[in-house]
Amino acid sequence: MSTVKNVLQEAEERQVTNLAVRGWLERLKEIVYEVDNLVDEFAYEALRRKVEIHGSMRREVCNCFLHSNPFVFHFGMGKKTKDVRQRLDEIVAEANDFNFAIKVVEKQVQTRRRQETYSSVRIEVVGRESDKEAIIQISKSFNDDQNVHVIPILGMGGIGKTTLAQLVYSDNWVASEFSQRIWVHVSKDFDITGIVLKILNAVGVNECDKLAFEELQRRLQQKLRDRKFFLVLDDVWNEDRVEWIKLRDLLMVGARGSLIIVTTRSNKVASLMGTCSPHILKGLSDEDCLSVFVKWAFNEGDDRKHQNLVNIGREIVKKCGGVPLAARTFGGLLYLEFDVRDWMLARNNEIWAIVQNENDIMPVLRLSYDQMPSYLKQCFAYCSLLQKDEKIEKWRLIYLWMAQGFIPLSHHNKELGDIGERYISELVKRSFLQEEGQGYYKMHSLVHDLAQYVSSGECFTIKTITEPIPEIVKHAVFCLSLEDLKIVKSMNFRTILCSELSCNSYVQTIVSSFRYLRVLELNCLTGDVPSSIGELKHLRYLVVEATFHKITLPESISKLLNLQYLDLRMPCQLFFELPQGVGKLINLLCLSLVDTPLVCLPDEIGRLTTLQTLRISGSKLIKSLPEGIQHLCCLRYLEICSCNELTSLPSGMQYLTSLEELIIMRCQNLIFTENDFQGLKRLRSLTLYYLPKLINFPKRLQESAATLEHIRIVFCQNLTSLSDCLEYLTSLWKLELCFCPSVRPLPERTKCLTELTILQDGDDWYVINDFLEPFEGENVHRIVKVFLLEYKLMKIWNAKPNLKMY
Repeated sequence: MSTVKNVLQEAEERQVTNLAVRGWLERLKEIVYEVDNLVDEFAYEALRRKVEIHGSMRREVCNCFLHSNPFVFHFGMGKKTKDVRQRLDEIVAEANDFNFAIKVVEKQVQTRRRQETYSSVRIEVVGRESDKEAIIQISKSFNDDQNVHVIPILGMGGIGKTTLAQLVYSDNWVASEFSQRIWVHVSKDFDITGIVLKILNAVGVNECDKLAFEELQRRLQQKLRDRKFFLVLDDVWNEDRVEWIKLRDLLMVGARGSLIIVTTRSNKVASLMGTCSPHILKGLSDEDCLSVFVKWAFNEGDDRKHQNLVNIGREIVKKCGGVPLAARTFGGLLYLEFDVRDWMLARNNEIWAIVQNENDIMPVLRLSYDQMPSYLKQCFAYCSLLQKDEKIEKWRLIYLWMAQGFIPLSHHNKELGDIGERYISELVKRSFLQEEGQGYYKMHSLVHDLAQYVSSGECFTIKTITEPIPEIVKHAVFCLSLEDLKIVKSMNFRTILCSELSCNSYVQTIVSSFRYLRVLELNCLTGDVPSSIGELKHLRYLVVEATFHKITLPESISKLLNLQYLDLRMPCQLFFELPQGVGKLINLLCLSLVDTPLVCLPDEIGRLTTLQTLRISGSKLIKSLPEGIQHLCCLRYLEICSCNELTSLPSGMQYLTSLEELIIMRCQNLIFTENDFQGLKRLRSLTLYYLPKLINFPKRLQESAATLEHIRIVFCQNLTSLSDCLEYLTSLWKLELCFCPSVRPLPERTKCLTELTILQDGDDWYVINDFLEPFEGENVHRIVKVFLLEYKLMKIWNAKPNLKMY
């Protein structure tokens, strides 16, 4: 395996153009999956014995061993291991035939360079005049307090960053304001010597190719010294701050007010190079996109002769998501094609399935993918399973990645979830994911097309029963009646996501046909989960949603010892009980019981010592939480919502020393004591929402003084005061108090508060005035924001003139 790993990167690069290498890679991936399955089976057997020994129930042990004789197990696994090893040896031998170079460490992927860009705009540009004016206004707003200002233009590939930079470069004000204008296309290789040479050539200094760098530096500074220059660095990918500072220092000889425009796809590049916030370039409107499309699809005036094609074009540009290069790609594809069938084909096909030239949209987006480290590539490709424009919750995506093993275990005491959050942050910075607020993300439609393109057929959406399924598919989304699943032959699927009704027999088919599943989502389940589900020993991620029918979970679910994520949604049921054996799920990290009317949580839940997230919602009959909750020593997130009969919190909560976020919502009969929240020494965020019986704020919250940053209290109508413990919360910087009319002033010494949100119905402006009483004189500057709703604002403004009110 180590030999294969060392040649894998070159194989990835060569498979783009070499079909033989591509075939070898597919065979390699298949055998790697089999190795993974073998290792997983050994690990499962070890887990099973651990659970049996811990349970110390002799009858159970005997019964289990009748079904899982260790001698039979090892004999069978020995045969499988021998077979896999033989096939792996054959794969390694084939690798020698390709003469791959051995690379022990991951190197930067060698990708195709983009075509050189230039300063002149060659065609009429639509839809970017306001962006150009915004850049000009930013340029004019700078004071001449430093030699060089840097404005980054940030956006995904093909969005028009270079075109915008060309518009600014050609603007009359820029031409008159700067004595020297320079355009440099940087691209992948941030070679300082090469960039300096391009700048010298642009300012008329030629024949410098053979000069030493010291002489190049001298000539550059001689040419730019005390001159107010305008420099465009187009298509920058370098994320090494040291390299940028080396170049920046060479340019600091320019006159004050000199300006550099940087175009980049990377938020990190924009942050390290910019001296101001980046100008984030958005997509064009559909009408502007249509204008771009028409210019490339027709000769001038021909569009008026083919209005029927233009109407189809309107539908085509909706697939472009506002990206002008995509509109150009479709337009160029259909240039001088007047057959309606060709236009319908373009409209109905995904853009990744259309043959494209090097400078069309998909190869341009592929450049961004090629720059990713390998650990991000597999995470990104897996996102192709999402539906277009689907918003996905951050932690759901992380647990999906974890289920597939995309997040490695050996990371110096870092939690897997923390690593997953870093992966998401990196994809956002590279414009592959877009933040949608409230912890949700989505992909631009073209980025989704790229994900489908690079997933190499392993991810597949099954829309019709006649659609052939490639043998290499490992992750499938079923968008058809799941009764038709019987036609799908047994394949080594690792993911099945179901968007249609699923019945008991369907689940039976899954268990018998797809034994290596890591991820299974059963939406709209119409019958009980069969006991055979316990045979899916590789399963890490399970979602069961029963929207219309009452169902039960079998005790055999306790055999899913690898399960990390369990999400149960049962809104149609009057009551629901978890299997008693749930405590055997010793690898469970997240248990989500949303809209699930639990009668009680079993005491066994205390055995889930790896659990990090627990959501309990819609359990209207639950009256108490078990004291065994104190054993959840790894719990970081706890949400208790819509538990109407819950009257108190368990005293065992004081032992949740890893808890970072606590949300309690819509628990109408929950009564708090002054000892609630004690012992929560890592709590960072607290949300209390619609709790009618919350009157006094628990004082023991002060034990979270060193970590608590954010408190949100909403619709607590009877809350009369915030405890004096707030003044000891030295890390608290944000307090939201919404629709709590009985609350009176903050404690006088609230030390670290920098953001205050207040929302209140009615005209009782004096309530706010009283609440802000402590913030007089020198304390006023500590409140950064005060939001007010439906108030006589002038009275409050007069009372607190230094406050910023929104």
